Amino acid sequence: MSKELDRVRTSVSDALAEPRAGTPWKAPQGFFTFRYSSTEIFSEGGNLHVRMRETRYEDGRLKSEECEGTVDRQAYNRMMGEAQAYFLGQLAGFTRMLFAPLLSSSRDRQRDE
Repeated sequence: MSKELDRVRTSVSDALAEPRAGTPWKAPQGFFTFRYSSTEIFSEGGNLHVRMRETRYEDGRLKSEECEGTVDRQAYNRMMGEAQAYFLGQLAGFTRMLFAPLLSSSRDRQRDE
């Protein structure tokens, strides 16, 4: 048994000592990463403005980005319609999940009658 362990240790140490071709070395990343982002959409003087901020901590560095711009009214309306449809779809799924036991028990009672 110890001969097998020695053989495995030797093969593992040899494999670790040989660099693999085509595999770039990366510095180990920290165990902690953080990301915060916010997007503001507001109307000012008849124009729609968008302001995006993002802050993240990765690879030992804190990085911040900020951008600002204007949005076409039609793009805004489309974006709001998509957001409302997504929200309503999530709400419908939640209510189905919430009321499924009640609906199935009422169907079972109707079948028994």
